[in-house]
Amino acid sequence: MIGAVAHLDWLRTRRSIRAFADCPIDRPVLERLVEAATMAPSSTNRQPWRFAVITRAQTRRQIAAAVRARTEQIKQVIRRGHHGEEFEAYGDFFFEPLESAAAIVVPQYRDYPDGIAHLIESAGGKPADFHTPAEMQVELCSTSAAIMALLLQAHAEGVGACWMAGPTVAREEIHALLDICPPWRMLGAIALGRPIANSPSTPPRKPLAKVARWYEEEPSG
Repeated sequence: MIGAVAHLDWLRTRRSIRAFADCPIDRPVLERLVEAATMAPSSTNRQPWRFAVITRAQTRRQIAAAVRARTEQIKQVIRRGHHGEEFEAYGDFFFEPLESAAAIVVPQYRDYPDGIAHLIESAGGKPADFHTPAEMQVELCSTSAAIMALLLQAHAEGVGACWMAGPTVAREEIHALLDICPPWRMLGAIALGRPIANSPSTPPRKPLAKVARWYEEEPSG
């Protein structure tokens, strides 16, 4: 078993990879990635996720083209103002990793009925007076954990991966291509492939002093 410190060191080596070699990823590897995702915790073990795994070249091209087209529409609007240059390169991140990916995974989640709100209402109470599961977005939280598990398995497999929210700009088009229907909705997309170069440099991370607030026992005496 990997030691705790060694595991943390390994986590530090994970990167978002946005350019990939022109070679496929074997089906057993992709299956392990999805299985890893299903190991994530979920609220009341509902496992509110599913995953579209796209290796077919034509469908991958259609997804990337849809995201590129929508991004260009956004760029055209922003160019009318004073911030066109700011979005120009940033928007390319929405589709560029998809264009060279050997596989694209589109995670999806669904909301479940808010049982606690129903119980409150059936007893004459007002669900709006409480923070119930619908407001907690428990299914979204659960599926986000599944995505992270998939990314870590990809790292362990030597597969480059980039999770992106940006492709959601073409949500309607992607839903139609993959036959995603309510109550399901996509949660971004993950571009996968073999890295073509060394890992990118270490991205800056906020220090613990900025992200953690400690509530500890005061020293006695």
